[in-house]
Amino acid sequence: MDILILKDEKGWTARLTTESPASHYGIPILQITADDVDGDFGPSDIIGTVDKPDELLTAAQIVYAWGTQRDRREEEREAARSFLRQWPEGPQI
Repeated sequence: MDILILKDEKGWTARLTTESPASHYGIPILQITADDVDGDFGPSDIIGTVDKPDELLTAAQIVYAWGTQRDRREEEREAARSFLRQWPEGPQI
């Protein structure tokens, strides 16, 4: 599975994917590629820089915001649920 969830005009991308060594047992990870962030993240991982603490987000917050949009297909919602379930204390769909 490889689902593009965000892309900006600079080519920054975020995707839920099982096509990464960080993904285990078919559970997706959030893979981000940007100028300032490049890596694979689990739901509780914090994304951003400490220089801008008001802009820090967890990977779960990004996936939750995407997964709760009305135009999501059921396959996309299930991928978001699978990702978010890894961190029971975090947001859930």
